[in-house]
Amino acid sequence: MNDAQPSWIGRTIGGRYQIESLLGRGGMSSVYKATDPNLHRPVAVKIIHPHLSEHPEFVKRFEQEAAAVARLRHPNIIQVHDFNHDGDVYYMVLEYVPGETLESRLAALREADLLMPLSDTIRIVTKLCEALAYAHERKMVHRDVKPSNVILNLLGEPILMDFGIAKIVGGGHVHTATGATMGTAVYMSPEQVLGEPVDHRADIYSLGVMLYEMVAGKPPFEGKTAVTVMMKHVNEPVPDIRISNVNIPDGLAGVLEKALAKSPADRFQSTHEMALVLQQFLTPPDITPTQSFVGMPAPVPPSTPVPPA
Repeated sequence: MNDAQPSWIGRTIGGRYQIESLLGRGGMSSVYKATDPNLHRPVAVKIIHPHLSEHPEFVKRFEQEAAAVARLRHPNIIQVHDFNHDGDVYYMVLEYVPGETLESRLAALREADLLMPLSDTIRIVTKLCEALAYAHERKMVHRDVKPSNVILNLLGEPILMDFGIAKIVGGGHVHTATGATMGTAVYMSPEQVLGEPVDHRADIYSLGVMLYEMVAGKPPFEGKTAVTVMMKHVNEPVPDIRISNVNIPDGLAGVLEKALAKSPADRFQSTHEMALVLQQFLTPPDITPTQSFVGMPAPVPPSTPVPPA
């Protein structure tokens, strides 16, 4: 079913939020920039695609998960201000964060044949570890950690978004081999691929994929179809990161190997544990290294801020 949500532009949803422009659209929802006239501030309104709300359990999941997400208060997790429905259209109101997605940043670096400086990579992933640890302590599992769900604000701080959305639209077993998009399949844990119950260690795997991609310039598993990529997560060993980047510090390959273990029992057992290990690779603040593909040292170009997608 096609989504007709662009018709929301210029309208008011929930009798309050004035929709101004489309920021981005994914498989689960569309995101709009809007104004909250009551508080005189810009907001982002995430509108769930209408056909997803037709599932008989959707309303219950939406109310439970949205309420849980709205209770999260962490500087690296996007704040949910409100959630409700307008007729049969369900939406969440989020803080508006000017910046760009990590996906956009990595794409620009690939286009320039560059890698993100390792110090920035470790700093970003460590902050995401802290955000996930906060949520996991509150029994919240993200289930869809990927670069398009991370905003880098104007100060370069990573903000994790879309907590709970995967569960809201998919229930207990989300993103199976028959329904995942390529953008999601690249970051799925083996247990998600197999349709098994997931816990916080699935987020650790997805974060490991992101770390691998940031260090190597490409994710560990690629393919022509989502199913091909997912089967690689289940069946193939993780390629040695040192083949793609010979300059990584000693020990970082072992961190990736542990985060990307096929069995959850063999991974880091918490993102806090992973963060503590990663911190040893942080560069002292008075040194700002630049890292690029082998043989091509060059600075990272400045990024132009764009709204979140």
